[in-house]
Amino acid sequence: MALGRKLIAFALVVGCALAQQGSDDGSPPLDSLSPPTPSVPIAPGEKQFRVVYEWNVLDFAFTNEDERAQALYSGHYIPKNVIISDCKPFANRLYLTIPRMLPGVPATLGYVVRPENNGRTDPEIVPFPSWEMNERGNCSALQFVQGVAVDKHGIMWVVDSGRTETLTRGKDHVVCPPKIILLDLKRNGTVMLRYQFPESVVPAGNNYLNKIVVDDAFGGFAYITDNSGADPGIVVFSRRLTRSWKVRENNSMRAARNAVRFAVNGTDLNFSIHIDSIALGPYYNPNLSPDQPVPDTLINSQNYERNVYYSPLSSYHIYSLPASLLRDPEFNARATPRDILEAVVDYGRKQSQTDGMFMDNQGVLYYGLLGEHAVAKWDSYKPFTEKNQQIIAKDATYIQWVDSMGIDHEGYLYVVVNRLHNFVAGRLNPLEVNFRILRAKTGALSYVYTPDNLFNSDGKFLYSGASGEPFADNGLVYQYEGTTPASSRLAAAGILGASGAATNAASFAGFIGALVLGAVTSMIGRRAVV
Repeated sequence: MALGRKLIAFALVVGCALAQQGSDDGSPPLDSLSPPTPSVPIAPGEKQFRVVYEWNVLDFAFTNEDERAQALYSGHYIPKNVIISDCKPFANRLYLTIPRMLPGVPATLGYVVRPENNGRTDPEIVPFPSWEMNERGNCSALQFVQGVAVDKHGIMWVVDSGRTETLTRGKDHVVCPPKIILLDLKRNGTVMLRYQFPESVVPAGNNYLNKIVVDDAFGGFAYITDNSGADPGIVVFSRRLTRSWKVRENNSMRAARNAVRFAVNGTDLNFSIHIDSIALGPYYNPNLSPDQPVPDTLINSQNYERNVYYSPLSSYHIYSLPASLLRDPEFNARATPRDILEAVVDYGRKQSQTDGMFMDNQGVLYYGLLGEHAVAKWDSYKPFTEKNQQIIAKDATYIQWVDSMGIDHEGYLYVVVNRLHNFVAGRLNPLEVNFRILRAKTGALSYVYTPDNLFNSDGKFLYSGASGEPFADNGLVYQYEGTTPASSRLAAAGILGASGAATNAASFAGFIGALVLGAVTSMIGRRAVV
């Protein structure tokens, strides 16, 4: 499309309904159930997608030019073999993953400074937490990081599949045990927890741990997609239990035959890639229908369920499983394939294949459409119909392969575009821009910023400080007993007591609506996109 053509703008529609109830002492009404929103309003032009960073090839912040020259000479750094995959903002940094798909990638996790604090549009990537923690061949360090997540406490959950050079043949590969490492971003990447996955859950050298989302319920869970050809599924990790297990479902987690062939920017592809993208929806109470009146605001606060949305890359469908089912190791140990299948929800067909997706805290899912060169959104409170699937940005030049997304504390949605189809085929042209990070303001925050409830705000599940202990127990009698819907309701009853206890509780607002983000104007940089 020719640059400078008339911009097609869409209105930003906000629909949010709140039921507010004041307290008896005349104090302002509380809004405990409403998801938080950015403190800074959307300024004119900020709802348009713009390029904030772009690179022909990716470079690193070496100590000096001699060190860079030595890395180039030795093959420790091969610029054409470096690609960015995930992007998660926190504070004034954008954290990037650089998976070691090919030789010559000196670091697999790093960061750049946010655009407002950086004068370059192609900044060097600073290895994080350090060069030493990115040392190839050191199994205590990071080897192959493709997906990360940052929780609301500023803890980064880093997934390391352990195997390097995944796109090459031969014996010169590093094969380390796969692991998950938790880094405290408020203390410059201090390691808070290191967990090695057992061979029975994630076999070394025979996995492809990809995307990750984190759930704040019951001390923290991670849901990780493993799109290995042999054994795809969702790997679940419990921080409190320091335990992991895998959930498999062949109908929804494996590649669909009708979706393995597609084209990106004229390049025909034949990819049979299993479960890949994943997102975590907001809390809700499945025992209440949307139209059911809520006589008791305390009952309305018993939002214990969340949906885990996912999709194979080679698929036209989005599916979900209840988070409570994934979190229950006993259920998964005894469940039959039919038990899992019956819990899966198929939302229907989307326009193209998807690699990256991300949920905000208002229940709006953002996702890429690879064959359409587009970014779309869907309000998960509405049916997944063609009308409710809205394309918010589309451009065949600037949006070639949306790999990942993230939302910062100001409500900016960041989108990584990396031309993965050309990278895998060895067709990246170093004279062209190959990697871009786009952003637009949404008016919402990341899915991790959810309202506190009985299942994510108990004192014994809080993160500890510098003591190094994973959790503080605080001497509470109530203990973790599983998180199936039934046990969650029992847990709630144990804490709440009879329904009459509501008369002694403080009054607070009941969240009865969701922020519906309308179509966002599609613009790349200062140049209009039709």
